Amino acid sequence: MTNIRYQRVPLTPINSESTHVSLDVDGEIPPDLDGLYVRNGPNQIGEVPPNLHYFSGHGMVHGVRLKDGKALWYRNRIVRTGSAPKVLGQSDPGGPITHNMDASPNTNVVIFDGRMYATIEAGASMVEIDQGLETITRSNLNGALEYGFTGHHKIDPDDQDIHGVVYSMTLGANAQYLRLSPTGEVLNNVVVPLTGATQIHDMSITENYAIIFDLNVVFDPSLLDRTTLPIKWDGEKPSRVGVLPKDGTSKDVRWFEVEPCYVYHPVNAFETNEGDVVIDVSRYPTASEKDLYGPLGDSQATVDRWTLPMKSKGPGFLKPQIARAIETRISELPLDFPRVSPLKQGRPYRYAYMVVATLTPSFEGAVKLDTQTGKIEHQSFEGGCVSELSFVPRDGGIEEDDGWLIGFCYDRARDRSRLVILDAQNFSGPPVTSIWIPDLRVPIGTHGDWYPGWGAAG
Repeated sequence: MTNIRYQRVPLTPINSESTHVSLDVDGEIPPDLDGLYVRNGPNQIGEVPPNLHYFSGHGMVHGVRLKDGKALWYRNRIVRTGSAPKVLGQSDPGGPITHNMDASPNTNVVIFDGRMYATIEAGASMVEIDQGLETITRSNLNGALEYGFTGHHKIDPDDQDIHGVVYSMTLGANAQYLRLSPTGEVLNNVVVPLTGATQIHDMSITENYAIIFDLNVVFDPSLLDRTTLPIKWDGEKPSRVGVLPKDGTSKDVRWFEVEPCYVYHPVNAFETNEGDVVIDVSRYPTASEKDLYGPLGDSQATVDRWTLPMKSKGPGFLKPQIARAIETRISELPLDFPRVSPLKQGRPYRYAYMVVATLTPSFEGAVKLDTQTGKIEHQSFEGGCVSELSFVPRDGGIEEDDGWLIGFCYDRARDRSRLVILDAQNFSGPPVTSIWIPDLRVPIGTHGDWYPGWGAAG
């Protein structure tokens, strides 16, 4: 394996930044969509090191501003930290560098106290970006983020608290669970011992718990001469899932063993009426074993359900103090980049929206998965390649799937990208809207979301 596969279409980086205010639109933009769709992703600029891991590429944010049924603009901007200022020949934006770990955050975005930040895992500082996607400065929320943040936060639909599980080489064989208010106040901060220096890419929440994935990919600094993110598969390491009360301490974590695997992205988690915890995941049987340069060269995922018997002493328990998850399969399809309605985050739910993620990698199409019946609806985007789709509940909607799905799609035939808007209740039908990005291919990226009322006016 080499890093070349992560430099090919549809992942190929682009080296230009642009602003477009005249966008071709097919269909009609739903008038209730007033805000900014923004997505982050690795986009190495300049020379590509032969040992570059996909997760190490410079961050590039792409945004489309919608208002009054119109597409006001598209912008893409490099996040100007890490090596990006030097490559661009520009000055450093300043701000705190966390434990000498500087990077250009390339994974997601989050809002604290009315400010938007680009985020990344593994211990680097967040970076504040403005409503036009320009870099402002690094941030650790005035010291609240001692070890950096995560590229995969979760927002509780009831109180809007923001949850994350942080890992870094500074933390070693530990993880840090953070519960933050919407304004960035630390409500809980727990350092949790792990079974190794585990890479924890994502986490889950339920109504009462935070979920910690202590699985089979670990840091190994001896790999730094081969890859810029020195992680590897460790099949001998215990593979387990921790359940921590949101207001608990490290002593309150309960662990449940699972078969060796890796999870980049859980689908959702929730508590049953009986008090057990159910976690749906995109499960890879191996990762970072054959492919040291990215997430898609080892194995294809399945969608699995892990039931953690929190209350019972039934078949999930091997011994009085050793519990095991009950593992079942929801789908054999190679699906990842899951999203659910934000109103159902950490709650019982039915529908998940996922991208087809094969070993190619191609990202050719997406599905709507009914987790209760197993029914799958397909969307091919006319053979296009699609990034993660964000779910936006429709104003006044009652049903769980009453809303819009928004994401970037690359059209191979036109060598051009569009922002598509789907009606989630007519998932297999043609997009409601296609907003074409002039003469530009938006690389398949990682994560982002819809932010109501956000985005510069022009």
